[in-house]
Amino acid sequence: MTQVRTESQDTQAEAPPFFGARISLHPMTDRYGPVILEAIEGLRDTGLEVETDDVSTFIGGDRNRVFRELERIFATAARTGEHVVMTVLLSHGCPGETYCEATGEVRMPGPTKASPGKSGVDVSAQWSLYPLGSEGYMQVIYREIDRTKTAGVFAKGAHFVSTLHGDLADVLGAIRTSFDAACADTGHVVAHATLSANSPSGRS
Repeated sequence: MTQVRTESQDTQAEAPPFFGARISLHPMTDRYGPVILEAIEGLRDTGLEVETDDVSTFIGGDRNRVFRELERIFATAARTGEHVVMTVLLSHGCPGETYCEATGEVRMPGPTKASPGKSGVDVSAQWSLYPLGSEGYMQVIYREIDRTKTAGVFAKGAHFVSTLHGDLADVLGAIRTSFDAACADTGHVVAHATLSANSPSGRS
């Protein structure tokens, strides 16, 4: 039988399931530097683990704070009115991390603190979910796609992705809800999302 536990049940000697996001922000403007710097301002003061290189930025730690920062960063960039895109790679329970061993147990995320409300930022997103090592992974994926439909943000299916559309808070909220639900079934879960706002091509 697979043992299921929550983060709140972990002792200090047992690290919670590793969670983090790796992001890249792409403002489609010649003033991309100021847009990026304004969006990530204060990120290192959040108490999260932050590592930046010439390709992307890693944000690790409490998932409520991580998702709050994802929303804040993208909303700040999008509110400039420029066309902005952000790629997000999420991982829960990665056995490849030096302090995260593959034990086979499913360790559920803690309770979700919802976004305080609508962001006012209209986004399109493409999202993919990967419950790694799960024999019934397709059932999990189909279930979570249906969950985004119930949330009202599913737009259409496409090759390798589901297209989502709506307010930034609703889209990220749906992605997180499905991600967390998959974590209740599988010890290692990965998701990839690309967010776009203010695209001159409009909604596709």
